[in-house]
Amino acid sequence: MFLKQSRMEGHPNPNPEYGINTSTYDWSVRVFRQIKKLLKVRITLHGSPEIIDRGHIFLFNHFARFETFIPQYLMYEARKVYCCSVASAEFFEEDSVLAGFLRDVGVIPNNYPRLLPWLAEQILLGRKVVIFPEGGMVKDRRVLDKRGRYSIYSRVSMDRRKHHTGAAVLAMGLEIFKMAVRRAEQQGNRQRLSAWAEALGLESREALLAAAHQPTVVVPANITFYPIRVNEHILSSAAELLSRGLSRRHAEEILIEGNILLRNTDMDIQFGHPIIAAESWHHWETWLAKWLAPRIGSIDDVFAITRKPASTKERLLAGRLRQRASIMRNNYMREMYQAVTVNLSHLASTLIMYCVRRNRAVIDRAQFFRTLYLAIKYTQLLPHAHLHRSLQDPDEYRNLLEGEHLGLQEFIDTAKASGLIEVHPDRYRLLPKLLHEHEFDEIRIENVIAVYANEVEPISGITEAVKRALSAEKKLSLVELANLQFDDEVRSWRWDLKHSAKHASSTAAPPITATVTPRPFFLKARSSNGAGVILVHELLASPAEIRGFGERLADLGFHALGVRLKGHGTSPYDLKDRHWEDWLDSLRRGYDIMKPYASQIYIVGTGIGGLLALQLASENPERLAGIVAISPPFKFSAAGPMAPLLRSTNLLVRWMSRRTSPPFVERTPEYPQYAYREVPLRTLYELRRLTQELEERLSDVQCPVLLAQADHDPILAPESARMIYKALSSKTKILQSVQADRHNILVEDFGGIRDIVIRFLTRDALAR
Repeated sequence: MFLKQSRMEGHPNPNPEYGINTSTYDWSVRVFRQIKKLLKVRITLHGSPEIIDRGHIFLFNHFARFETFIPQYLMYEARKVYCCSVASAEFFEEDSVLAGFLRDVGVIPNNYPRLLPWLAEQILLGRKVVIFPEGGMVKDRRVLDKRGRYSIYSRVSMDRRKHHTGAAVLAMGLEIFKMAVRRAEQQGNRQRLSAWAEALGLESREALLAAAHQPTVVVPANITFYPIRVNEHILSSAAELLSRGLSRRHAEEILIEGNILLRNTDMDIQFGHPIIAAESWHHWETWLAKWLAPRIGSIDDVFAITRKPASTKERLLAGRLRQRASIMRNNYMREMYQAVTVNLSHLASTLIMYCVRRNRAVIDRAQFFRTLYLAIKYTQLLPHAHLHRSLQDPDEYRNLLEGEHLGLQEFIDTAKASGLIEVHPDRYRLLPKLLHEHEFDEIRIENVIAVYANEVEPISGITEAVKRALSAEKKLSLVELANLQFDDEVRSWRWDLKHSAKHASSTAAPPITATVTPRPFFLKARSSNGAGVILVHELLASPAEIRGFGERLADLGFHALGVRLKGHGTSPYDLKDRHWEDWLDSLRRGYDIMKPYASQIYIVGTGIGGLLALQLASENPERLAGIVAISPPFKFSAAGPMAPLLRSTNLLVRWMSRRTSPPFVERTPEYPQYAYREVPLRTLYELRRLTQELEERLSDVQCPVLLAQADHDPILAPESARMIYKALSSKTKILQSVQADRHNILVEDFGGIRDIVIRFLTRDALAR
């Protein structure tokens, strides 16, 4: 750490200098980078990093003490920019090592006489400014008063107050100074420009002019923590042992913020819509600012106007600036609070508070989970809402309908322990404590549900989504639910595609993926025959390869659903972490989606899709009318490309255990527009596991089955389908050999396989 000698020796410095010591700043970033590895908080900066380049003044909400260091670190990591910030003057009351360190990393006390001019100078020098306009921690997250106006609780005044306008005044004052610079440029006043550049510490007039021609941009941002835990941890226990006299305030902060740091917590930072300082000025306000421009001798003169206006025009301008600052303040606070990262606990809390405020003390457990699921689906439709992964990735929330969700269970347990709800086997009782007022330093412990609900209250669409969900739950039909669940399948594909792409982009040579859109499809017949067909694609492929056949089935009166097996249609990096049980779950979900639409359901699977269809059939689900398994890979040809690997499970395990082994095996797919060109080794192992499991279950299959295989399949052994045929217990089973030398015979209809399948499907349909 680099500090001036007087600071190191502890001698008071009557004229401390403020600025950024880049050596200390860089050292601090490296230290924080190491500390971050030890913490359990997952910090994510959302949005394009280019917004950091555009912005000058960055505004953040304040909920925990340690978060005041996070934005500067993240912006440095993203764009290597230095940030100045404002801190309470209490940290600078003595010229201590801490005060010296803060000065070196660009922190300035909030009572510094030249606060705004100094910050403006730093912006002109190319630094960013970080401000927390709430002026203190907002533990209750309550930012709206009863009239819907923005205000927060002040610990100093013990009452609610408006947010600070300092950031707005800084932005407008800086914009006026830039006007003065541009005017001097128009007049050719090089001497004045040089004097300003020298006073600011800029290298040249050109650097000053470049800064002056940039609009001053304010970027509101929101920091959201999830989950907020109130149970004890090691730090709170240690603090209790070390200090019996720990105040309620500090005990609460250690408990809440220690849980954030030491237990798995998401810290999401979302940028709001940038605000350009001079964008909404009226013409006459601009005229007043231009009138003032030639009278500005230094940047301090600009900010002196709001304090001591000397003339009528200056008083008029100062008044307008104060009004304009209030307008800008309201705008950026609105943007800040709209940028909350909405999570599952927000919706659950809003639902609970909405019910209890309407004297609804009891809510059925199943109804609660269904309503919460619907609230998620309606929230997903909000155009500008920022959603946490708990609301974006269906894998995170789809089991809500079964009343099983680990994150929500933790939320319920916390509410129960806090005396907010009673938990009964079939219902929840909402207790009066939910509506009690609590002290500012108690609210996070005593009523975390109110804290969550307060946080999303500024987003009007959230409450509307919850109200709509409560109303819709009462009359939700199975068909409507199935449509929502199919939407989840599409969203799941998009989520997996997005995140596997991030993984692949970090590698030197990412695997090549398919080129045809692999989105799941649900084709509903215009004139239904009462039956539905679930189509399951081949290993490494996607629903795209079977969509053409699905369209033909829909024309014939079948509802046709093309499911996407987990890990497919995205990237081989996604597939390598999936198990065969994940693939079967994909098929099960497709089956549940089809049930409200069809009295009889068929499954047509090609390749591994056929194996999965047989595995599901072994469970004898209701309404299953028949299975079609085309080219099921039960036994591989000795001369086939995958036989050496698939022959021995032990060989696969040993290969995968080698750290130097590549995670993929290259291949040439029959239809590269639909399939991956690389096979994850883990996938071959999972395929082997699936065939071993199915071998034990084939005798449980009792529904009608059509098995089809090419007579010269280049991958499968000739007896592959025959082995399955012999093991089935089905009374109706057909083994069809097709003349072809391809493995996936359904795509191009080799040997008329599509008509063969249709005859099998329509056999029972015509009988009805």
